[in-house]
Amino acid sequence: GSVWEVRSKIGNRIARVLFAVEHSQMVLLHAFVKKTQRTNPADIELASKRFKEWQDGQHD
Repeated sequence: GSVWEVRSKIGNRIARVLFAVEHSQMVLLHAFVKKTQRTNPADIELASKRFKEWQDGQHD
C-alpha cells in the first residue's frame, strides 16, 4: 500500500493528514499543520514507518 496525503487550507496554514488504505480500511498515520507547500521527507518517512508497523501488527 501507498501513503497518501490530504490537505486543507486553514487561514494561512495547511493542515495535512498522511494515510494509507488497505483491505477497505483507512489508516491515519500522521497529521500536522504547517505554512509551506512542501511536505518534509521526515514526515513521509514517519508515516511509512507507522504504516509498516501497522501492517506487521495485522498478522500477529
